[in-house]
Amino acid sequence: MGNANGPARAAASNPAQQGGHRGARQTDDYAYATFSTRQRQALQRRYQTYDRHENQGIPLDVCLAMPEFAGNKLITILIHDYLDPNTGRLHLQDFIKFCLFLSPYTSPEEKKKALFESFNVYGTDTFTHDEIFRLYKVLLGHVVSDDHILALTFQTLRHPSLRKQGQITKDEFFKMIPDTEMEEKLTVCFNIPAS
Repeated sequence: MGNANGPARAAASNPAQQGGHRGARQTDDYAYATFSTRQRQALQRRYQTYDRHENQGIPLDVCLAMPEFAGNKLITILIHDYLDPNTGRLHLQDFIKFCLFLSPYTSPEEKKKALFESFNVYGTDTFTHDEIFRLYKVLLGHVVSDDHILALTFQTLRHPSLRKQGQITKDEFFKMIPDTEMEEKLTVCFNIPAS
């Protein structure tokens, strides 16, 4: 589901996000300039705790078991953009970039873009039934039945505010999700110094 099954995304147009395997990935310079030296050192120590084989990267299952990431269904999708495509592991630079993405330093708008791209498995600028169902399934699949998710999907795609019934444009998607919800679901407070 999500990134793992979808085609690779093109690099973002924002220079602060270019240079990754896919999607909303910050450059090394941006990631390192945003965190203070003390914060980077704390994140590096944290990384080394989980990279047990020293510089081989953190396996996906270990990443997802980290207390800050555990249980967050959106993180399980978005983390795939930061994994090494050859090993499926998260290396130090990408760990720091992912932490930056999840930090309060990244705007809700950028988080919405990454979320949209992660579920944009067909590479279009609109979501139809499949993408909306997948999104709801990730968010609600553990709470409600597939029949309820299907009904919610059809209800969403018939919303009167949509320009064209049956599809949601990227701009409409951004407007549908309040910034506060992005901050709540995709902002992680790491145990690192404030500056």
